[in-house]
Amino acid sequence: LGVVMTGMGSDGTKGMKELKRLEAFAIAESEETCVVYGMPRSIVDAGLADRVVPLGEIGRTIVECVMRRG
Repeated sequence: LGVVMTGMGSDGTKGMKELKRLEAFAIAESEETCVVYGMPRSIVDAGLADRVVPLGEIGRTIVECVMRRG
């Protein structure tokens, strides 16, 4: 499970690519709640995000993912 939240740059994309290679679920914070959308945008633009959610929904999304994968 990988989560990318607000931040500048695209350095998280390399790590997320590796996580996706290992079949991880990827969550990116949505643009509307990011202070800086750089890192999440990089993940979304690379097609790596399984879900794009507002900050307030990230916790619930993590729980749903963990429960689903058991």
